[in-house]
Amino acid sequence: MDWFKTLSEGEDTDLIETLSTRDWLDAARALLVRDGIDAVKIGRIAKECGVTRGGFYWRFKDRGELLGLLLDEWRQTNTAPLIATLRGPGTLAERFRAAASLWIEERDFDPRFDTAVRNWALVSPDVAAIVHQVDEERITAFADLFREAAYDADEALVRARIVYFHQIGYYALHIQETPQERMRLANIYFRVLTGFADF
Repeated sequence: MDWFKTLSEGEDTDLIETLSTRDWLDAARALLVRDGIDAVKIGRIAKECGVTRGGFYWRFKDRGELLGLLLDEWRQTNTAPLIATLRGPGTLAERFRAAASLWIEERDFDPRFDTAVRNWALVSPDVAAIVHQVDEERITAFADLFREAAYDADEALVRARIVYFHQIGYYALHIQETPQERMRLANIYFRVLTGFADF
């Protein structure tokens, strides 16, 4: 493709060239979270970035490439830190508490992004398959922690599912609590969900 032919007459090529992949991804992510996957169109993303559609092709082959990168980002930002925390240093209780804090504080985990990707999965079998795989990865990390706590394989899996489904349901139901209120109840949740004695 001749990139220059995709530009409108008078297009600011300096602006286009200074827009990074990160800029485009941020615009696409904002649209996905705010308005859903149907809003993540080349024209709308370009408008968010202050250029015409032609500017998009300076960075991406097509919309599919951008959407693939957006999914990769979701996996990295909303899954990798959680798994690293569960499998990192510390006692079992400390690791569980640290993982829960990611959710409660929305640090290294963006629930709006997670919900937006799940809504996208409702209309895309390919995305649904990826979401299912990521859910299994997250559940497995929790199950591994519970097995380390000497629960048998079945109980570890059930506890992991309960923890995970509890949190996903929390977002799906749009529970309205302040972080302070969630922290106030955290020890009760931890004891009920884990059975650990050292919280």
